[in-house]
Amino acid sequence: MKDDVLDTEELAAKLLVFLRDTYPAALTERYKIDAAPDAPGWELLEACARKRGFLMARGEVNCERMAAVLLDEFRGGRLGRISLERP
Repeated sequence: MKDDVLDTEELAAKLLVFLRDTYPAALTERYKIDAAPDAPGWELLEACARKRGFLMARGEVNCERMAAVLLDEFRGGRLGRISLERP
């Protein structure tokens, strides 16, 4: 699916929630964040962006860049063997 069709930040936030709930070790290992069980996806995306140093002017977090990196790493298999399907 093309990135132009979906909002990448929203998609990345949902992916982070899925990773937090299903593959927490992959999330902690790759992005070095401690994800609270009730943290919303946008908060996780912002935490990952801060850890990676994706900051813009005046200390604003570049969530768009982090979303693109997260989706690229997921598609490239850098997060490990992850299945989105359930039996």
